[in-house]
Amino acid sequence: MLHQTPDHRFDIAENAPAAWPVTDLVGRQEADVFPSPVARLIRESHDQVTRSGEPRTVEFEIGEGLRRHLYEMELQRDETGVLIVVADVTETRRREAAVTALLREVSHRSKNLLAIVQSVAMQTANHSRTIQDFLDKFRGRLHALSSTQDLVTESDWRGTYLHALVTAQLARVGSSQLAHVCITGANPLLGPNASLHVGLAMHELGANAVLHGALAENARGEVRIEARIADSPDQPADLIIEWIEVGVGVAEGGLRPRFGTLVLERIVPLSVGGTAQFQVMPESVHYRLVVPADQFEV
Repeated sequence: MLHQTPDHRFDIAENAPAAWPVTDLVGRQEADVFPSPVARLIRESHDQVTRSGEPRTVEFEIGEGLRRHLYEMELQRDETGVLIVVADVTETRRREAAVTALLREVSHRSKNLLAIVQSVAMQTANHSRTIQDFLDKFRGRLHALSSTQDLVTESDWRGTYLHALVTAQLARVGSSQLAHVCITGANPLLGPNASLHVGLAMHELGANAVLHGALAENARGEVRIEARIADSPDQPADLIIEWIEVGVGVAEGGLRPRFGTLVLERIVPLSVGGTAQFQVMPESVHYRLVVPADQFEV
């Protein structure tokens, strides 16, 4: 709480912030206490309030970096000068900025997710023979995206760990067959974008393995998911994820879902900025996805 006389001298100063350059304000003018830009702002505000009689609120900063403080100053004319109430609003403004940034990020990610859902719906429809076929396939892909989104949200939008993502997706399509699945190697934290698309790839591979491949009811195959960080001394190292499915034992034609192939060979690698290879042979399936370094954290 401050008070200034008409000649700009402080005659009352209670609880002046410790971060101010001078805390003993009584008898001093603005230029004796504050940096020049702040002193000029307060002086001009004082004069404006004195002339108009209308209250005025201004904000100013003192300090730099982590020591920077933001203050809100309300000036109001009284019978003997100008009464000033000062509040430190640093934390309030930081919280407001954080909430604004978070809402902007949520909006951005929501639009991205809706675009993915729309693309999945259209492509699933293009490769479905009947409405029921479309519903069955689209429901599975939508649940795959939803499951990954839950993992990303639980981490405060940081992403999800690769092993947890693979386990969650494979448990959805065939939890009884997980005994025939082995996940080894690196376990990086995938970013939100990579999480969604790698999760979609794992869903397609897992669903295909349960329906036609090594994890089918009468099959005696196995699936290995191996991940490693590529050695690269001259540039950021990529993440290499390999799906190796052996003991398939069915014809190749039954193992190549048309939209599933599009997801694995084009949509997923393009979305993460990487590359992919998908090979289907009579007794095995091999999928290799390269994820650039900017899509994950070790």
